[in-house]
Amino acid sequence: MKPADLSIALACAAFAGGGIAAPSPDRVPVYDATQIAHDSYVVIERIGVESWKSAFGIGGYRDAASARGAVLAEAARVRADGVVNLHCLGQTDRLFNSSGFYCYGNAIRLKNERRVGSK
Repeated sequence: MKPADLSIALACAAFAGGGIAAPSPDRVPVYDATQIAHDSYVVIERIGVESWKSAFGIGGYRDAASARGAVLAEAARVRADGVVNLHCLGQTDRLFNSSGFYCYGNAIRLKNERRVGSK
């Protein structure tokens, strides 16, 4: 299903059912910065770097897939319509952190005109 189709389906479900459960992490689309116009969404959370705790350390994961899954799970928890600017990096600070991976990205909510499928 295309990200636009998913947004339309979610909007219809919200209208018909009165509410939507948080989407599962595998249903949260990841947009490349060239796929979606900046003025068609608002950032609702900067996942992985927004907390004050990130100034002192960022938790890592064993593999890149787990790190990516953690970002998508957080996006689903805050009911984001998608994630943009998702970046995953290998941890290189072995003095304080074990080797591994971490990801960060922006959880977004599509603006109303994009949600209902108008151009």
